[in-house]
Amino acid sequence: MALYINDDTSNVHQHQNMLAAEVGFSPDRWVLPIQKHGGNIRQVTLEDAGVNVRKQSSTLYDVDGLYTYDRGLLLAMNYADCVPIYVWSRKNNFTALLHAGWRGTACGIIGKLVEKYDGEPQDLSVMIGVAINGACYTVDSKVIQALEEIGLPDSAVEQNGSEWKLDLKTVNRYQALKAGIISENIHVSELGTEDMERFFSYRLENGQTGRALAFIGRYEDDQRSL
Repeated sequence: MALYINDDTSNVHQHQNMLAAEVGFSPDRWVLPIQKHGGNIRQVTLEDAGVNVRKQSSTLYDVDGLYTYDRGLLLAMNYADCVPIYVWSRKNNFTALLHAGWRGTACGIIGKLVEKYDGEPQDLSVMIGVAINGACYTVDSKVIQALEEIGLPDSAVEQNGSEWKLDLKTVNRYQALKAGIISENIHVSELGTEDMERFFSYRLENGQTGRALAFIGRYEDDQRSL
């Protein structure tokens, strides 16, 4: 689903078309940022529809979070281990998607998003999606130190000599709670990208792998949501 990893462009477009038919959002209503594993977040509107979908550009470069108040727009990002975080409001049309690797998590990307929301945090719902699970994610002290600076719960890390097992899903849930989102509105997928029969894992496949697409949007029809 990604144009930037030397996959055959026609195959990527074919997969986009297949998904579009399945979910009812044509590709010219999608918007894709150029992710750089950081903490930058941008608001997008229907005027951004189609950006970086059929052809890459410099638009929305170095962006790992998108949000919109517009219906009829599909926010999308590519993943192959990092944490996709879907956020939506129960009170208005606020819809958001985050890409939270360890760097984005160390930037407190979910807290930054909540600060941009025009409403109360308790009105937000969060889905922490399919990402590499902690048992399969080993990091060094540099990563742990970066996360400790913003807050790292003991339940998210297990030391093994000079390395640590890190559960980024738990860290992001912790950050969502700190940002004011209530516990019952936070949902965490147990599925992991280490299941390579179903998903892509950049880490476990040594970078030689495809990318999955995470997406969230609201149909223009008030009676439907995705």
